[in-house]
Amino acid sequence: MHVKVSELVGESGDSWKGAVQSAITEASRSMKNIVAVEIVNFTANVEDGRLVEYKANVKIAHTD
Repeated sequence: MHVKVSELVGESGDSWKGAVQSAITEASRSMKNIVAVEIVNFTANVEDGRLVEYKANVKIAHTD
């Protein structure tokens, strides 16, 4: 089996889990057979001392 890996950034206003899901949802629109996800990094934007946007850098493994 030949596996390809693509790196994406997902964003969510609610959580890092939501950011990961956002990346997977977006990737599934153009990638077939997503088989795994690796979380590379979590970051967030802060405004007035509060987290306002969660971001997740992920690597998504998929097959043709």
